[in-house]
Amino acid sequence: MRKNADVAKILYEVADLLEIQDVQWKPQAYRKAAQAIENLQEDIETVIEEGRLEDLPGVGTHIAEKVKEIVKTGKLQYLNTLKKHVPIDVESLSSIEGLGPKTLKYLYKKLHVKNLADLKKAAMAGKIKALKGMGEKKEKMILEGVKLVQKRGPKRLLLGSITPLADEICSLLKKVDGVQQTTIAGSYRRGLAMIGDIDILLISSKPKKAMDAFVSIPDIEKVLAHGERRSSIRLRNGLQVDARALKKEQYGSALLYFTGSKEHNVAVRKRALKKGLTLSEYGLFTVRGKKLVASTTEDAVYKRLGMQYIPPEMREDRGEIELALNKKIPALISWKDIRGDFQTQTKWSDGADSIEEMAAYAERLGWKFLVITDHVGGIGIARPLDEKRLAKQAKEIDAINKKSSVHIFKGAEIDIKKNGELALSKKACGALDVVLASVHSAFRMPQKEMTQRLCDVIGNSCVNILGHPLGRLLNQREPISFDTEKVFQAAKDHHVFLEVNGQPSRMDLPDDLIHKAREMGCQFVVSSDAHTKEQLLYTKYGVLTARRGWLEKKHVLNTMSVKEIKKILETK
Repeated sequence: MRKNADVAKILYEVADLLEIQDVQWKPQAYRKAAQAIENLQEDIETVIEEGRLEDLPGVGTHIAEKVKEIVKTGKLQYLNTLKKHVPIDVESLSSIEGLGPKTLKYLYKKLHVKNLADLKKAAMAGKIKALKGMGEKKEKMILEGVKLVQKRGPKRLLLGSITPLADEICSLLKKVDGVQQTTIAGSYRRGLAMIGDIDILLISSKPKKAMDAFVSIPDIEKVLAHGERRSSIRLRNGLQVDARALKKEQYGSALLYFTGSKEHNVAVRKRALKKGLTLSEYGLFTVRGKKLVASTTEDAVYKRLGMQYIPPEMREDRGEIELALNKKIPALISWKDIRGDFQTQTKWSDGADSIEEMAAYAERLGWKFLVITDHVGGIGIARPLDEKRLAKQAKEIDAINKKSSVHIFKGAEIDIKKNGELALSKKACGALDVVLASVHSAFRMPQKEMTQRLCDVIGNSCVNILGHPLGRLLNQREPISFDTEKVFQAAKDHHVFLEVNGQPSRMDLPDDLIHKAREMGCQFVVSSDAHTKEQLLYTKYGVLTARRGWLEKKHVLNTMSVKEIKKILETK
């Protein structure tokens, strides 16, 4: 099984503990290595076997040895040693917004905060606000963070972190004798940003053999159930995986049954009853006589109910049933419609690859354009661009455009200040093809002030795109609060595109707000927010989210030609 995520998680924790100890340089190296391994499109074990480990960014001789130890044993002795010196539950505490390594060290030194219980106790007693540099506002935010973490319950995993694992499980099952087809159903197939478990449906002429193989895959923490046609396991990362071996003739109805949301399935079953039919995972039957009328494919089941086929991402009972009955299901945007990416970072700021390397990877994807949007502003990242470096980068882009089949647009991701202004002069913005404005600070402003902040920046004549509008980080940071109707109306009025950010930890805008903005007449871009060339593939998650918001090609700028995009940008 792929161990990339496990390796990256341990390296990130090492980086945090080293930073708490004030160790210089090493934390950055470990984070860079963790990011490189986390974003690998192949198994880290393969990279090790082929002797390419030290080719990865940040992986020198010492870190390479530690990576090999993790892959071999699942643990790292160096991490255990660090934990003895710094007895802080970094993983749990860092899930609270605003608690980075330096703050954790400060709280440990002053108040002996080691875990969530200590943190809550100190905040409840008013001890945090009394510390220099903290204050009542910070203490209140920490208490709210603790409550949010406790309210979340079982931690759901990011779709992007599950996908490689899910693909590998399916790949292993496809190799089992008798297995003809595998599909992952449930919320995974619907493209939800966060997943609690996955359901695998498979067609097999030898179901027992398939189930035996399933409960024998690597990295299982516990076998929860093991039957001839249905089994369930829990992996070491806490993910529960269920597998069902089906007969070929049952596959369509089972896939429909196990894909839709509860609400969608109830609505479909009501439709079946109106037609004198009953629907289950085993098929669509007549109520009288229990005669099977459809089951082999989802399309056949929907058709027998008088409905158009409904794409999995739409199966949430948001009006798709009525559209299907009236044969008005929209032609949703797909991955093949994407011609380029509107947010990418390179070595010029906090990315890992050069502009040329990013362009070469985009060419491999068959894309026609790429927008380079390295950071501008004081968000605390390494080497944000200023006007002088932006001008220098522009010259490099001009040189690359002379030889590249992928057109590179000059852009920047510019911080939105608290007062709604951009962290770059109007003159410098004017030299860019694309201005992407994003909130990277002051996330907890009151709703009214945040709404005005966003409306003001949208009204700036330079701005083309509002980047990751909610500013959220899944499992880490709650979204900012603003009046969506006012902000979306401003975006429409000023011809500013709303970003659908495909970074797995963002998935922002989320589908429900895409629905709302689409209905208001807004336009969109899909972005990867890539910090490595491989992360350009994160646009796939952006497309999934766009599909969940019912977006079509006409709604998304990425589907247009370079000539059309230039015309639209120049008009702005």
